[in-house]
Amino acid sequence: MGNGGIAIGELSRRTGCNIETIRYYERIGLLPTPARRGRYRLYGAEDVGRLAFVRRARELGFTLDEVRALLGLGAGACAEARDLAAAHL
Repeated sequence: MGNGGIAIGELSRRTGCNIETIRYYERIGLLPTPARRGRYRLYGAEDVGRLAFVRRARELGFTLDEVRALLGLGAGACAEARDLAAAHL
């Protein structure tokens, strides 16, 4: 896809998350709607990192609502993230 990003298939390969799950996460707002080039969704490095985080949190047993709450925390919200994780564990 060149400099503009990677296609959904490549995002799937890089993160181990299947394409339908990626599309579902977009629909429910866990992933932002990506830019498009023609028919293709184009994802950047931030999308790869965000999806990897979501996938790992799900592997650890966090619900989608808990993942959404974690993603909604700012970079300086370590105490809140710790509290959410502690409540989960």
